[in-house]
Amino acid sequence: MLADLGDIQLDYWDRGEGPPVLGVMGFALDKRFWAAQIPAVTAGNRFIAFDNRGTGRSSRDNPPTTIDEAAADAIRLLDHLEIERTTVFGVSMGGTIAQRIALDYPERVSALILGVTWARPLEYMLRRHTLGRLILRVGTLEDFSQSALLQMFTPRFFELGVELIERMIASIDAPGAPPVATAETLMTQLDALDKHDVLADLPRIDVPTLVLGGRMDMTVPYFASEEIAGAIPGAKLVTFETGHGCMIEEMDAFNRAVTEFLASLR
Repeated sequence: MLADLGDIQLDYWDRGEGPPVLGVMGFALDKRFWAAQIPAVTAGNRFIAFDNRGTGRSSRDNPPTTIDEAAADAIRLLDHLEIERTTVFGVSMGGTIAQRIALDYPERVSALILGVTWARPLEYMLRRHTLGRLILRVGTLEDFSQSALLQMFTPRFFELGVELIERMIASIDAPGAPPVATAETLMTQLDALDKHDVLADLPRIDVPTLVLGGRMDMTVPYFASEEIAGAIPGAKLVTFETGHGCMIEEMDAFNRAVTEFLASLR
C-alpha cells in the first residue's frame, strides 16, 4: 500500500490485529526483510512496516539526510494511519530511527524494541563506513553488498546456512522486487548514521524497552547494545550468540524474545 503524504510517498504493509507495532527496517533494506518476524509480531499485534524514504517503493529522489528526518517520516505515516501510540520495533539503522522517535515524539511511543543498534558514533563503525564509501565510489553496488554480507552472519552460518543466504541475495533484485537503493542513497544514509548521537539522552525514555544484541556482531559491536540497555531505565537486554543477522541466524530465539515482550505489554 502507498501512503501519499503530499511531498513524499511511503510504501507500507499492515498485517494482523491488536495493539500496533511499527517496524523500522535497517540500512539499505526494504520491508520484505521483516518476513521472518511477521509470525512473531502478528501472533497478538497489528504489524505495520514500511520502506524508508529512498528505499524500496517509497519516494526515492530525496532520502533523509538525518536520522531526525527519517523519524519524522515515520510519524507522518502514523498520522496517515491515525495511530496515536505504538510500539516501535527498529533494527540496526531502524533502531537509531526508533530511538529518535522515542526522544522526539514520546507521546507517540508505548514501548520500544531495539535490535542490533547503537546510540553514539563508534570509532569501529566510522572506519567501516569509510571503507563502505570507498567501495561505493570505486566498485559496484554488488561489491558493496558482498562486503556488507560478510559482516552480517557468523562464519559458521556461511557453512550451514549458505542456501538461505543465496536465496536472500537472489531476492534482492528478483523479477518484481522493489528497486535496490542507489549508491547516492547509501552514501546519504551512511552520513546520517555517522551523526547519530543520543546516548546521553536515552535516560529520558520511560517506556518498556527490549534491547536485542548479538555477541559476535561485526556490523554493530555488541557493547553498543549494552550501552543502550544501561542507559534506558528498566530496559531488558537479550543477548544472542551470533551476529548482526541474529534475527535470521537465531530466528526462533529472536522471535521468542519479541513475542514474550509484546505479550508482557498486553
